[in-house]
Amino acid sequence: MLIVRRIAAFLFVGVCFLSIPTARAEDLIDAHDGMVRYKLSNMRVTRGITGDEIAFDYRRTREGTGRARIAARTDEGSSRILGLPITIEATGTIRLRDMFARSRRILNHGNDDFGIEFYFVVDVSPGFGPGGRFLVSNSVVHGKMNTKVQSRPPNDAELEALERQRKSKLPPENVPSGYVRGTNETPLVPGAQILFGSIGEWKPAIVVGIASSQFARVLPEDSKAIRTVKRKDWIAVSNETLRKMESDPSQFSIDIRTLPDGDVVLDDDMQTLDSAMNLLKGTPLLREKHGKLEDVYFISSDNVSVRVLVRNGQNPKVEFVPVDKLAIRQRTLADQGTETARDAFAANVSDYESKLRSKGSGSGGMSTAGGLASSSTSTANTSASMPSAVSKTPEPKRQWSDKSGRFQIDAKLVKQESGKVFLLRDDNRTIEVPVAKLSDADQEYLQGLASVDDSPFNNVVDSVMGSGSLDYSRLLQPVTTVGDLRWGAKSVAISPENRFLLIGRKAASASLCDLKTGNILVDSGRMDHMGDIGVCGFTPDGKRMLLGGYKGLFEVYQLGANGKLELEGQYPIHEKDITSLSFSRDGRFVLSGDAAKVARYWNVQSGEIVATIDGFSGKVKATRINPSGNELMATDGKTLKWFSVDQSAVISELQVGRSHASGQAASFSPDGGLLAVGDGYKIDLWDLRKRHQLPTLEGKEINWSMTFAPDNRHLFSGGNGVIYVWDCERQMKVQKNTVGKSFYVQALAVSPDGSYISSPSDHSSVVVLGTE
Repeated sequence: MLIVRRIAAFLFVGVCFLSIPTARAEDLIDAHDGMVRYKLSNMRVTRGITGDEIAFDYRRTREGTGRARIAARTDEGSSRILGLPITIEATGTIRLRDMFARSRRILNHGNDDFGIEFYFVVDVSPGFGPGGRFLVSNSVVHGKMNTKVQSRPPNDAELEALERQRKSKLPPENVPSGYVRGTNETPLVPGAQILFGSIGEWKPAIVVGIASSQFARVLPEDSKAIRTVKRKDWIAVSNETLRKMESDPSQFSIDIRTLPDGDVVLDDDMQTLDSAMNLLKGTPLLREKHGKLEDVYFISSDNVSVRVLVRNGQNPKVEFVPVDKLAIRQRTLADQGTETARDAFAANVSDYESKLRSKGSGSGGMSTAGGLASSSTSTANTSASMPSAVSKTPEPKRQWSDKSGRFQIDAKLVKQESGKVFLLRDDNRTIEVPVAKLSDADQEYLQGLASVDDSPFNNVVDSVMGSGSLDYSRLLQPVTTVGDLRWGAKSVAISPENRFLLIGRKAASASLCDLKTGNILVDSGRMDHMGDIGVCGFTPDGKRMLLGGYKGLFEVYQLGANGKLELEGQYPIHEKDITSLSFSRDGRFVLSGDAAKVARYWNVQSGEIVATIDGFSGKVKATRINPSGNELMATDGKTLKWFSVDQSAVISELQVGRSHASGQAASFSPDGGLLAVGDGYKIDLWDLRKRHQLPTLEGKEINWSMTFAPDNRHLFSGGNGVIYVWDCERQMKVQKNTVGKSFYVQALAVSPDGSYISSPSDHSSVVVLGTE
């Protein structure tokens, strides 16, 4: 017990500072004359039982532009300072707790006399190259440094950018003859000609409107985009125009049209879209984005939003746009009735239509039997790696009817249990129907079957896993519950051999537990340097465990057989909240994703980033490394990207969702053959080997989390206080396990052998369920 307490204190107590070398030192630029400057002094170190506290004083020696921040470096390169942002005032003291000095000794090759250098920098706007940081202070050093922070004079391009930045922040110095500089009280009338300040110059514009008592909306003479500018000092009005506005403002008028709340002026041949318009598929439309109008192509409309095809790169994408955010040219509208235009418009989206057909997905419809959305895709096209769902030839199909006789369906009986029948439709989708809702003739037919065991149809659907040892058709049984977790769990993981349960918590802490008993072996306490632990996991060999925090930091621990932990490394892999985690087969590499729309492939033992995948629309929800380690997959729920490690490039993409925000979770099957993507209340399934969409799993609530079983066939998803188990081969829900009440299950973990499932069960506990 003493060992456990010592480990907890050493490994997990929160810190405010961490020194982690990066690939190269910062490229710092000399502070220019108009920039703020500081003097740093009085470096000191106080050693305490919870770690070293580093402190130094500072004072502002020159007022100027720029907001200073603290930076640090070692001889190995630049470092990061973690924790709450430090506000730098005119004078003050910086205090940093260095509780992970041991980590820096490791990074400095065991040298106890390591050093770290502190200084202030100012970050500037784009236009200064990759760094764009200015050194605005001297430096102070803790320990021994062999090198000193350096800065260089700005080059010609940077000097020019500095001058542009200076001018952009100041109105022009003088006004032209016959003009007066504006004030907040200057009367402005829409349609009046004025001048506005832009990078040290006056440019002609027309007043469009008054945004507030301090700002006006103006349309530059050489632009179609309306700008909002300050009225005081930043506009100039001629004496003649000023007299006209004061004496007779009605003589001014303006005739411009924009989209509702838009800032781009529409041409004379453009008009806003009307929801009542019956447009041909492929009709060119115009959407305002980033102050410009871009071409999009009509697909369909629901009178609230319009489904359009956007071509802003090699891969077209489909988006939903509100009706009042779109415009159409009058000629395009007039062409709707011509045959030539019909063919031309259809060609605009023909490749998109072909892509849909290749996926095997149709528009779908509501089936009267069972109320499930149908699909044109048959399970005959599922991945060859999936275990077969049929072990015997089903009963020849018969017609089934409901009580009212209004609905009929031709289907084969799969099985009868718990007051329900399971019927196999022509599209190979299995539906469930309460026996009480069937016609009297159908109920009489079912009563004629002696029992489910005696029925010749009983063995049609095999619900046993590919291993033949686990049956997910039976409810999972509670094994243990870990309670009293302050602020609750954010992530869970189960170790190989089912020995340990790892829980990442919302209160910037983590717990290592015994899986079977629920006893907490190691509890971290607060780890403020990491933030909430959004992901956690064990390497496939069980020798290491990882924690990934809200602040983008990973911690790697060596895990002993008795649960003893030893910190091996701390790596700032991401800039924001870590959202997904997957391991290579040998456990040497990790592919992790974050909320900054980036996935990174990195070495577990060194923290070295090998590859980066970016360009996603939202947070990365799922990642996978193929067995050989040379191909990566990552998705944000909208786009799936294949990345070649050998080529260091994205080699393929697939649109797997209508939006990165339409679902909360995604998951790859262990063999990489399937992808499950949440989309509102349903789950979309994709066969990744054939790259087409499979029939959808229809539900009644949002799936907040999901993960595949090791058999590559069953999928677990977390809903509102429940865990669902889905059979992806039969496209049906096979069980529902209630684990909480009014609580979204936002994390799930399945053991490597598939026999245990764990999830948060309320706001302060985690449950472990097991198969029989």
